[in-house]
Amino acid sequence: MKSTLKLLLIALIVSVAGSANAQRVLLGPKLAGNFNIYNQKGLTGTYNGLGLSVGGQLDVLFNKSVGILGNLTVFDMKNFSNSQTANQVTTDQSYSLSYATIDAMFQANFSNYYIAAGPSLGIKLNSSGEVTQTATGQTPVVQPNNIETKSTIFNIAAETGYNILIGTNMYLGTSLGVYIPVTDTYNTPGVSNSILSLKLGAALKFRL
Repeated sequence: MKSTLKLLLIALIVSVAGSANAQRVLLGPKLAGNFNIYNQKGLTGTYNGLGLSVGGQLDVLFNKSVGILGNLTVFDMKNFSNSQTANQVTTDQSYSLSYATIDAMFQANFSNYYIAAGPSLGIKLNSSGEVTQTATGQTPVVQPNNIETKSTIFNIAAETGYNILIGTNMYLGTSLGVYIPVTDTYNTPGVSNSILSLKLGAALKFRL
């Protein structure tokens, strides 16, 4: 994981250094909504949920068609939950995780439409979970379920989007991305688990 972090830092340094000789450099804040799907070996039922991510984006083109796309997300929330009923007892499970993430992607650009892919590293900020059991006519019983999580996660990020010129040197970037997990989310030896995330985002980019 340390080698992965070094590679991502090197990629970001190259992005910043390369921007000095780039044909076009865009930089600005980015906001996205997440749809998260939790997968675990032997899991019964569907676990999914919505989240929010806030950060910034660096969009660099070295020529008309090749460049680098970098996302620095300071708060990336991944929520998911599940509800099951058996023997007149409903069990609701809900979990929340948040990360700071760095994406370093190569992009192919076609007249402001782009496709990008590359590695993504997430550093855990917080995690929590709870289980609520509700029997018919009874008061719900709520218990914490704080499963140990890994401090870092590694994903393959892929993103497609379009930059719309809305003013002098100002663009509105719309994007759809997918984060394919490579490492486990929870530290449960022998039980593979991960979160697949879909992101719909918008960025206000300024030309430098």
